[in-house]
Amino acid sequence: MSSLFRYLTPSIATIVLACTMAGPLSSAELSSATVDRVLDAGRWSPTADDREKGERLPTDFVQQLVSSYPADTRSIGLLSLALGAGKWGIEGDMSGLADPAGDNWQGPTRGSGKHLMSYLVGGVGLPHLDRAQLATFIDYIVAQHSDIGPTPERSRMTELAQGLRKGRTYAQIKSDATFRKWMLHGLRYKDAQQWVLNYWLDTYWEPAYAASGGDVRLALVVARIWNTRPKLGQCAADRARKAGNNIQVALDAYVHCPGGDQEYKSRRWGWMKRPVVLFDAYSRSVK
Repeated sequence: MSSLFRYLTPSIATIVLACTMAGPLSSAELSSATVDRVLDAGRWSPTADDREKGERLPTDFVQQLVSSYPADTRSIGLLSLALGAGKWGIEGDMSGLADPAGDNWQGPTRGSGKHLMSYLVGGVGLPHLDRAQLATFIDYIVAQHSDIGPTPERSRMTELAQGLRKGRTYAQIKSDATFRKWMLHGLRYKDAQQWVLNYWLDTYWEPAYAASGGDVRLALVVARIWNTRPKLGQCAADRARKAGNNIQVALDAYVHCPGGDQEYKSRRWGWMKRPVVLFDAYSRSVK
């Protein structure tokens, strides 16, 4: 059974529909070596805290992800997560390749972007987990790393997870001292970081890739939209598959489909184009 079905989310019906349309999803988890490259780029360590900025993926790692496709249809989704959602940059010689974000391939600031150790602002982990997704992560941490705190703290975390499933949000619990302690220490475990990366790929990349009909360039954009809202991502994929200039159509849909927002154009479009620009550049170089 696909690892996707280990996580039950509100978008499960949409995911099943996408799978039916485009075939089975990949069930392979990221290799340990691939996870290590992401963690190194994000300057993660067992003593890290939520204070990093300017993270950038090395050019050779990006080339590796591109060249491994299509044999590996999963790992390349990390470009959408790190560059499109997290607003990470690129480390290395980028002369001759214009940055669609207009930022010279720099990494994120503290106020705009996402980080491996995020828990103080915006959400938890690189995807900024919130609501039911965050509850599922809490379940994992409590089950796998119960030694972070005593029984009363474990009970408190379980209570917070239940609240998240009933409509509470990260913003409503982020100041809770027990929550902060468990998220800090939880994110310091490599297996927890690996869980987060695989969870995002299962929940957003895999269905977006399927809904894009196996068009990886389109999926690199649609996955970021799916991350905002699965129905919005599905709308973008549906419109884009019918169009010639499907990347731009998907970006327009991010603004104009139900649930879209005009603000996404200025805040996100440039960074969402980064994975596509890199895929085009490096896929040509390996042919």
